[in-house]
Amino acid sequence: MDGYQFMAAIFSSLVSLAWPAALVICVLLFRERLQTLLPFLKLKHKDTEISFRLDQAEKESAEIAQTDLQQTPPELLPTPEEKSRFEKIAEHSPRAAILEKRAELEQAMRIIAQSHWSGTTTSTPSPRSISLLTATRILRKAGVIDEKTSALLDDLRAIGNQAAHESTDGSEFTKEAALRFGRLADNAIAYVKMLE
Repeated sequence: MDGYQFMAAIFSSLVSLAWPAALVICVLLFRERLQTLLPFLKLKHKDTEISFRLDQAEKESAEIAQTDLQQTPPELLPTPEEKSRFEKIAEHSPRAAILEKRAELEQAMRIIAQSHWSGTTTSTPSPRSISLLTATRILRKAGVIDEKTSALLDDLRAIGNQAAHESTDGSEFTKEAALRFGRLADNAIAYVKMLE
């Protein structure tokens, strides 16, 4: 091997490292932006799907729990029978369990938001006419919930929408994901009821 071949081999090695190096540099440069976009990222390959939305919701719930959930009255938490029933549903159909828990979350938020309604009309709307998004906005505007709780409710709403509107074969949601969603929804309901 002469000097020319040696330099060509080094140059070839450097060129093959250019794309990975560029990717690492881009990640380092845009890491703050990527952290804000990560919860919206959903990767899918054949039967495997990775969504970071549930992880983001757990992170937000943990921030809320550190401050206020230790003093939750036991009557605001689900009973052991309710938990057992939810676990059975999650075992058979994770999607159905998520949808059921989301409906429970929506109903609780609607009732709480109705008491804080200050719309332009003279009559208070029925709880059925208030969506989870509207309920979250009403509670945020009334100062009942903070930004972290609002973000948690938004993540739970998005996961519930994903469960409601994606394919019905149940392959995207696992029992563990449904149980995680159930815990997060129960914590959110208890926390907002406690603040009311």
